[in-house]
Amino acid sequence: MLSNINDFLYIYSFLLFLISIIGIIFNFKNIFFILIFIELGFLSINLFLIFLYLKTNIFEIQILLIYILTLLALETALGLSLLIFFFKNFNKIIFFYY
Repeated sequence: MLSNINDFLYIYSFLLFLISIIGIIFNFKNIFFILIFIELGFLSINLFLIFLYLKTNIFEIQILLIYILTLLALETALGLSLLIFFFKNFNKIIFFYY
């Protein structure tokens, strides 16, 4: 069973990561939803590292968190540039191609 709140928080971040993996698997035709689920996966990893830092107080975890947040900003910029590209070329945002 869950002995304290830390176990629940670790399980919560793991469940968010599983949701992101399942979302990537089932939305393989839609690039925008794939990017959203990749971002959810990175955020769940960040959440796990925050809980780990609060438990252990290791300074290197904070540096790793900054690197991961930088990757998240780059991925968000990529998604935004794709949205602008589709809107400029097709005059609408097309999510699905079949």
